[in-house]
Amino acid sequence: MKASVKIILKKTMLNDGTFPINLRITINRKSKFYKTPYNVLPKFWNNKANEFTSKFPNYLQCNRILNSIKQDASKILNIMIEEGHNYSLESFDSLFRPEEVKKLSFIAYFEERKLQLKESGKISSSCSYRDTISALMRFRPTIITYDFTKINYDFLIAFESHLRAHDCNDGGIGVYMRNIRAIYNSAIKSKIVSGEFYPFKDYIISKLKSSKVKKALSKQDLQLLLDYDISENKEGAKALYAYLFSFYCRGMNFTDVAELKWEDVDLSSFSYIRNKTQVKLNVKIPDNNYTRTILNYFKIYRPFDTDYIFPILDKDEKLYTKEELRDRKKSVLNYYGKLLNIIALQCGIKNKVTFYTARHTFATISLKKGINTVMIKQALGHQSIKTTETYLEDFNTTDLDFAFENLI
Repeated sequence: MKASVKIILKKTMLNDGTFPINLRITINRKSKFYKTPYNVLPKFWNNKANEFTSKFPNYLQCNRILNSIKQDASKILNIMIEEGHNYSLESFDSLFRPEEVKKLSFIAYFEERKLQLKESGKISSSCSYRDTISALMRFRPTIITYDFTKINYDFLIAFESHLRAHDCNDGGIGVYMRNIRAIYNSAIKSKIVSGEFYPFKDYIISKLKSSKVKKALSKQDLQLLLDYDISENKEGAKALYAYLFSFYCRGMNFTDVAELKWEDVDLSSFSYIRNKTQVKLNVKIPDNNYTRTILNYFKIYRPFDTDYIFPILDKDEKLYTKEELRDRKKSVLNYYGKLLNIIALQCGIKNKVTFYTARHTFATISLKKGINTVMIKQALGHQSIKTTETYLEDFNTTDLDFAFENLI
């Protein structure tokens, strides 16, 4: 009577490009395979040791789970001998209970999905998953040991309360919750957890819609920024000037402003491909005192040895990984946001000022100028007119009365 127990990577590729990890039981030269909770890319699997490599997220815990599965199977084979069972695959199958196999933990599965997104080039989604995992770990460090059944309605309510206590708004909470919901749905489809435990039957994400916040600055508030004495806050100059450049250059996104080089600008115009939509845009820089001051400032202020106009990236973008590039931009964007709000407070501006309000302000003032929505859509680089309309949906009759005012 010969038998073997082995954890293997099967050679059948799944639709997402990964391969299933199975438990293989061989008795008298006949084999049967049992699913484990894992699918993996081959580069994260050590075929000699039959375990995850150290580059796989939570590899130690995952290897422990696989080893536990293997040990459980070995115990059943021993029981078959000790209790005189018929030594066959059928007997083993009758004693082996797949539901007793330890399930992949919630965080381990989350990490696995995050990695798959990164491998497929979906860096933004991968980073969003990473941020959600970090928020969950800060909330409850022991969550690394939780299976999916512990992520229930009460957990979600407690997590939401924690986020609110740390000044996270409805929009941010909604992002975290939608990521958790996506992971839970995926785990149900993978049969890692039963649908009966699904917490989003009771926890409603739609209630987390962001409250209407006026994103665009008024013409008066924008003028306050334009008149701001930058000598009072030299550190804030780089943030304010980048913000005003974005406004004057048709609401150019921060990620695109960051990558604009001096060589891209031909006299007073430039072309660029918008990162978000891959739409090519041609922009003429308005010739006024403000834009001249901005460009002249950054010809002198050069903290990094790069060809970029704005000191956002500290090295060439090609020297970053996709994730590093996103993190660098996000870090500087957050810092600039803090600098902008200090300036806004000093100017007496009541609304919160973020870099993104430059884009909304451009769209708003353009509409008040009398520019039609189609032209605004083209200027913003939107692929759909509906997207442009969401920028302009908060206008009331009084706003529209000023449709023919001049742009600043």
